[in-house]
Amino acid sequence: MGRPTFAVRITATAVGGVYTIAMFLAGVHLDTGVKKLLAFLPVAAGVGLSLWDTWFWRAPGVRQFVKRPWLEGTWVTELQPTVESHIPEGGSRGPIEAYVVIRQSFWGIAVRQYTAESTSNSRTHFWQPATLGMPEGLVFTYENLPKQEVQHRSERHFGTCQFDPTTSRPTEISGYYFTDRYTKGDMTLRLYDRTTGHESFAAARRHCLR
Repeated sequence: MGRPTFAVRITATAVGGVYTIAMFLAGVHLDTGVKKLLAFLPVAAGVGLSLWDTWFWRAPGVRQFVKRPWLEGTWVTELQPTVESHIPEGGSRGPIEAYVVIRQSFWGIAVRQYTAESTSNSRTHFWQPATLGMPEGLVFTYENLPKQEVQHRSERHFGTCQFDPTTSRPTEISGYYFTDRYTKGDMTLRLYDRTTGHESFAAARRHCLR
């Protein structure tokens, strides 16, 4: 579950570096300090964008001016399907234990959810505009891949989810989801820590219950 903007950051920095090197190789004479400084601006801009995307946007003192919430980490999650959900016989009607692992930069985010029976991975996302002093809300689509042992009653499916944080650095979040198999429900998420290296339901559960 790699960061989705890694290639963009590398490309921006590399293009700036190539531009600066090309100027010197072409014999462009930079006879003043200001001109020399300008020659390095593309590299500085690329590095600056990378630093903003990976760290600076969530640095202390900057958070109060940024409406994008910092969601990265491992979240202990509970799913509660509605009574109208079309849950097949043998499926859980909740509450369902789950763990959500989020990796985030300013321009990119990847969300993975584990339950005992399946794994969901985000595919596309957008941020809802901040209003009335509230931070931006996250909306994303996802693909759910059930374990083979339950696929006779729970097939691969797609859905949409929304998280509604109330602060820019939340420790609890409410949300909801709906799917193309006519199920929907509410979610509650509680931040456990900022780690993101959990590759299964069992691993995330061991980490959060230790």
